[in-house]
Amino acid sequence: MLAALCLAMSLPASAQEPAQHQPSEVTVGIYVNQIHEVSLRENYFTADLYLWFRWKDDALKPHETFALQNGRVESQIGPVTKKLPDGSNYAYVRLVAKVTKFWDITEYPLDDHRLPIAIEEDQSEDHLIRYVADTVNSGSHPTISVPGWNMVKNDTESGVGVYRSNFGDISLPTGNESSYTRLTTTLHLSRQGTLYFMKLFFGLWVSAAIAFLAFFIKPSDVDPRFGLGVGAIFAAIASEYIVTSSLPDTNIITLADKLHIVAFAFIFASIGQSTWSLYLFENEQETRSKWHDRLSRLVFPLTYVVANALVIALR
Repeated sequence: MLAALCLAMSLPASAQEPAQHQPSEVTVGIYVNQIHEVSLRENYFTADLYLWFRWKDDALKPHETFALQNGRVESQIGPVTKKLPDGSNYAYVRLVAKVTKFWDITEYPLDDHRLPIAIEEDQSEDHLIRYVADTVNSGSHPTISVPGWNMVKNDTESGVGVYRSNFGDISLPTGNESSYTRLTTTLHLSRQGTLYFMKLFFGLWVSAAIAFLAFFIKPSDVDPRFGLGVGAIFAAIASEYIVTSSLPDTNIITLADKLHIVAFAFIFASIGQSTWSLYLFENEQETRSKWHDRLSRLVFPLTYVVANALVIALR
């Protein structure tokens, strides 16, 4: 006992400390086979993907202890496991994952989006298991087609998910911090050209143009003069309803909302101008009434185009 104590005292401090446990590394990769659905309205997208693991510690089963961190697994094929020539373990599964995504629709319909798929170790903390991203083999199928979107690129990286809770385990302090290793593959989507944008707002622009036709009608012809503006307002409201029906309920003012607000303002202004022109006409100021109408035929369309261009450019 005394000899052992003397030997321990003679050793350097670093040798007296117990060796620190190194986490077992698990190489993880994701290959996205297809995107089945992208729903802005319901805040999700659905992806078909392959997920694989490579590791050396035979006691581990990472293909059984993973979880989809930001969604749920709709269906799973596998796992398929085998030993690799270098003695390491290999397993893969095929998943259909429904992933929750709260979209940033501020620039809709000229919006681009990042679609993350996060896989997380569900049982062992990151000091026991650590994911290493297989960036060489991860990726996405070149024929992935999402209507209205272009696939720009695909990124895969490893990280850590941190939770500040003891999850009800009173043997741990309140607010206990635990962390679990995580792998995230992010798909980058961008809108496919400007055709979708033109289709979406063509009806709105026609509505505004119809309202401006009122300036070519005599103020005394009340029904057609004011009927065009009122009809244009209802058409713009219908356009707004159609656009918002494809988006989630939110208090964000989108680019589409701004363009509709501009249209409402100009159509209302055109009705106001018709009212003023009628007032002048009925008060024996027909010359002034005609002058205002001729000026409005030019000013209203030009300023409306400029206002739309500014809203789009400053989005």
